[in-house]
Amino acid sequence: MFSQQGTPGATSQSGSETPEEPGADDHAETLERIREFNLKPREIRDYLDRFVIRQDEAKKVISVAICDHYNHVRRCIEDPRLRERDYAKQNILILGPTGVGKTYLMRNVAKLIGVPFVKADATKFSETGYVGGDVEDLVRDLVRAADGDVELAQYGIIYIDEID
Repeated sequence: MFSQQGTPGATSQSGSETPEEPGADDHAETLERIREFNLKPREIRDYLDRFVIRQDEAKKVISVAICDHYNHVRRCIEDPRLRERDYAKQNILILGPTGVGKTYLMRNVAKLIGVPFVKADATKFSETGYVGGDVEDLVRDLVRAADGDVELAQYGIIYIDEID
């Protein structure tokens, strides 16, 4: 059985859900956690085990990708010259039937790190200039989820659901 935790905030123009995020006072603390990111994949997986049963392969892949990404972010903050180098970011495609915990895993990863999280339904998107949402709406939603803090939004997670 999978349980849901938290109540998503309002649905935005792009149709994405932006959950309640910490206030501006917490943003400095979150940015500091990102600058000092030192979680190991096992720690993230153990945290996710508290919320979702089974799904071991998904939790492993997510944990490794999150550590790789946020360790790279930390190194770039420490040495801005690294931003100029090529970096092959690991995007993740999670496949599975409804209700197995895909969104819930990602929402909890964002909660653990303290970064803003935006979930969007891919079926609501269209090419720029046509009726429907576009990628720019997602970025605006992420900034909104970060209470307008653009720096914090840069480190957030955009989760696109229903890609089929």
